[in-house]
Amino acid sequence: MSPLRILLLVAAAAALVAAAVLPRPAVFAPLALAGLVLFVVGAGSAAADAFPFRPVAFACSLAAMPLGVLLVVRGPDVMPLVVAALATASQVAPILRR
Repeated sequence: MSPLRILLLVAAAAALVAAAVLPRPAVFAPLALAGLVLFVVGAGSAAADAFPFRPVAFACSLAAMPLGVLLVVRGPDVMPLVVAALATASQVAPILRR
């Protein structure tokens, strides 16, 4: 398991805990930070998984980027708990695949 995958998993799990525990105005800062980490580190992880090509890990790294954007965007239809749960599950999948 790469250090980038660990960082993605920690950020996604922190977003999941924050979305589950913190009230509405206080949750925005941790979600924005986790979303930024998911987007930036997800791009680096996707590049690392592309050479040598690991299809499951590559797909999960690519999924981290739009999920990170969804954590930062505070639209009325975005449910941060669901997005954080998807981000966490997408980072656990390559670990379980081994």
